Amino acid sequence: MKPEEQADVAVLPWYRRLLGMLIFLPNIMPLKALISAEIFPWAFFYALRKDLRLSLAFSVFLIYLFGSSLVMLGGVSSLQPLIRALFALINACMIFFLMVRLKDDEYKALNKIFEWVFWANVIVCSLQFLGLFPAFLTSFVKLFIDRFSGTTLGGGRGVTALFAEPSYASIAMHYFFAYYLLVKRIDPVTRKGAIAIVLMIAFDLFVIRSVTGSIMIVIYLASLVKRKTLLKAMVVAVLIGSSTLFVMKRLDSLPRSVEVVYDFVANQEYKDPMPVLLEQSGFRLISIWSAYRYGLIHPLGSGIGGWPNASVDAMDAIGVPASSISFFATLSNTEFFGVRPTSFGAGIMLETGWIGLLLFAIAFWPYFSKKALYLNLHSRSLTLMFLFNLFILGTIGDPVPFIIMGLTYRSMYAPPGAVLAPLKS
Repeated sequence: MKPEEQADVAVLPWYRRLLGMLIFLPNIMPLKALISAEIFPWAFFYALRKDLRLSLAFSVFLIYLFGSSLVMLGGVSSLQPLIRALFALINACMIFFLMVRLKDDEYKALNKIFEWVFWANVIVCSLQFLGLFPAFLTSFVKLFIDRFSGTTLGGGRGVTALFAEPSYASIAMHYFFAYYLLVKRIDPVTRKGAIAIVLMIAFDLFVIRSVTGSIMIVIYLASLVKRKTLLKAMVVAVLIGSSTLFVMKRLDSLPRSVEVVYDFVANQEYKDPMPVLLEQSGFRLISIWSAYRYGLIHPLGSGIGGWPNASVDAMDAIGVPASSISFFATLSNTEFFGVRPTSFGAGIMLETGWIGLLLFAIAFWPYFSKKALYLNLHSRSLTLMFLFNLFILGTIGDPVPFIIMGLTYRSMYAPPGAVLAPLKS
């Protein structure tokens, strides 16, 4: 590391440097044997400080969450599920309000730490893909990361990086990739940017092999398209997609993301897409769809921690009982325990209703209503990915999207007193 980079990071005390690394790696669980969860509240601990400034609207949203939790106290036999449900929401989004107001020194230090984490994951992914990750380290890492594997998972699935599964890794790595281009001021429409994007696509197809990752890179690429180049972009996308499917269908083992697309087109599953979407998404699509409907009908939702029963009721209400989804039949042997929706917005709708989602939207609207955020290529791509994960496909307690989005906003709009030049549109 260069001396100036060491100086940047050294401005933070050791414990904040450690937490600064761990907020980007939420699947690292120091108490995995005691806590049956996949996301640890590193982000909550990093944000919990005296200089944290929450907006009035977000404070109202928090009060609403705590009020919903208090209402549920009388109907639970154990406080642990309720507390976990509450802090999954708070851990994910509260840190955003710290990131947008970081002082120059901490902003620079956190960006350096981010770069270490990004390249550490790239190296780990490479070792896993090549089957070179040390066996003794695999056993050690498994003590802290659930379902970690030192090799590819097989069955068309790829590697996990320093996360619990490929879907977690794919979401994080796409944010890391897009934010890395921002930090390094690499224009995605230049030759250097194009090479980076091609490498990221290859990483998606051959290394991570996640359907979620394929969707994320499509959203990223779509965010780069301007209205006047839309037709050209569509032609290029069709040619690249057709060529990729033509070549890869000749492989013995297709990446899961490519296999899904190939079957969708070759077997004409697009004519009746709902069955295949339900099958391939497991519980994800139906949990999101049913949660939004449940929240519209129940303005206050099920209450914080009430998602297990509410999610099953929500699925039954739209005519898709849990018994019809292979995910439940395989893992639960037809004994169904509800699942939390995989997007933050759908989770809020299920547990707090449309009132809770409205309060959340009011709290974040001032940050996402700024026109310049959508004019700059870097911030636009990150914002669109964030909104997609927030409302459609993500992980309800994952703070990485909020952290990266907060840092992106900080890069666009430096707070009063900052001397670092903000990112220009």
